[in-house]
Amino acid sequence: MIVSVDIGGTHLRVALLDGDFKILYRNRMPTGRRSKPQSSCQQIVEMIHAGMENIGHRNIRGIGISSPSVDRRTGKLVNPPNLPEWNGYSISEFLGKRLGVATAILNDASLAALGEHRFGAGLGYQNMLYYTLSTGIGGGLIFDGMLYEGESGFAGELGHVTVNPGGDLCGCGNRGCLELYASGPSIVDKVLEEIRSGSKTSLSNKEFINTEDVFNAASIGDELCVEVVARAGNYLGMGILNAMHAFEPQVIVIGGGVSAKFSQLRPYVEDKISRYAMAHFRGTIDIKTSILGDDASLIGAACYADESISEE
Repeated sequence: MIVSVDIGGTHLRVALLDGDFKILYRNRMPTGRRSKPQSSCQQIVEMIHAGMENIGHRNIRGIGISSPSVDRRTGKLVNPPNLPEWNGYSISEFLGKRLGVATAILNDASLAALGEHRFGAGLGYQNMLYYTLSTGIGGGLIFDGMLYEGESGFAGELGHVTVNPGGDLCGCGNRGCLELYASGPSIVDKVLEEIRSGSKTSLSNKEFINTEDVFNAASIGDELCVEVVARAGNYLGMGILNAMHAFEPQVIVIGGGVSAKFSQLRPYVEDKISRYAMAHFRGTIDIKTSILGDDASLIGAACYADESISEE
């Protein structure tokens, strides 16, 4: 049995998987900006024990941990934007000592990429790019069937490719990052900005607007929302085009919450590719949406732990 732990800015999740990477048990609890790593990790231990009792299995082979902004060399989180209290904390060290088993930790988007490659939309491909479109935009790289991690585990920051030189300032310190134009919050923020400037939309009187509202309004012809979705799609297309030229993958997999509405972004992405891709890239690269959904990072973390233990 392998344990997977996924640390997020809103929730943390625990799953127990069998030798075929099927999820046997899962649980979750809220996190948030005020959450403390020590108490949260203690609750992770309790959830793992509860899961073991639930399925009647007590032999843990290893623990895979999916986390934002983690340096794989030290296992410590590095300024995670939605978990400020966790900066410098090593989840893997805490869990390894408390449970007495090997741990492996890596950035969440990279592990989601691994999960999709092993059991999802990337199955059967040797070279794959993965985008997670959510609160932010992350990415993962699979080359020759293997996850490419980079020196410190931060490879695949596809959301911080510049698509608008001189554009808005990103939290990463760069300007014009893709994340500022095609993530869920950026899409909502653009609608709110236009409403404040006097633009009319069917969402004007709605007290709270989320990403799904914007896509749904666009799907029925709301002009402002159509423009905002088109803007996001064009910037996403530009980011994907740059990554295609750099890496020449066989397939690009789109995951994360916004991927549920990728059909509305796809025409703009494909238009960018058809107009600006080098001739030998056109029509040669598949673009698919995630099969595993939210489970991608949990399954990927289990695969990563299993492979790391096998290598040792």
